Amino acid sequence: MAGVCLGAAVALVRPLPALAAHPLQTEDTGTQGVSNVEVENGLLLSRGGGVRSFIYQPQLSYGLLTTFDVLVQPSWVRASGPVQNTTQGPGDSNLDVKWRFYGRAPWSLGLRAGLELATAQAGLGLPRGTLSAHELLVATCDVAPFAVHANLGLTQNPDDAGLRRQVVHMSSALMWTVNESLIASAEADAGSNTDRSDDRRPVSALVGLIWTVMPGLDADVGYQTDLHGPALRQWLAGLTYRFSV
Repeated sequence: MAGVCLGAAVALVRPLPALAAHPLQTEDTGTQGVSNVEVENGLLLSRGGGVRSFIYQPQLSYGLLTTFDVLVQPSWVRASGPVQNTTQGPGDSNLDVKWRFYGRAPWSLGLRAGLELATAQAGLGLPRGTLSAHELLVATCDVAPFAVHANLGLTQNPDDAGLRRQVVHMSSALMWTVNESLIASAEADAGSNTDRSDDRRPVSALVGLIWTVMPGLDADVGYQTDLHGPALRQWLAGLTYRFSV
């Protein structure tokens, strides 16, 4: 029974594509540019439903073209269930592309799409030999010092994953450039419940700060809470480094 509880909880906090400027999960239309690299180290601590989890999810983005990136995103997960049983190990990995196909100030549009690969162990992700696909339409309006991002996404899970087959996701984020080294952000998102036996639609809110330590190096922190649905509280932190090759 404990294993069942932990498995359900892991489904709730399983790694998802880390998007946009960490700690935001709403993607923006920005791309790296030719031969530019971004390494994002994302950390997440969460608690909800009697489960505590830690996720480390780095992301490597490489600019193939001015408006086209490729992204690789592995993960490592540790989860403790209601009766303190603990499972840890590699989580699933995402392989994505991102394309900004329209840009005319202040508006731009983009698309991010890819696959979630079943690289997890110890039941911390998709069943072995399966994969899920995700597609995300992205819109950005940038009017300094504010930028607004909006996403509409769809995830298609395999039939034997124990998850809802199709999950719709919507989110919007506001970023405010306070000064040259500090950005404040706020985000709201909603979507289908990944638990196919639960028709409640989770809604969450996130607030965060991004601090430019030096050119090319950002540190961030964020806090996310569910407003409707499973009670889940999450702290996020990250360190992002950008360079050219």
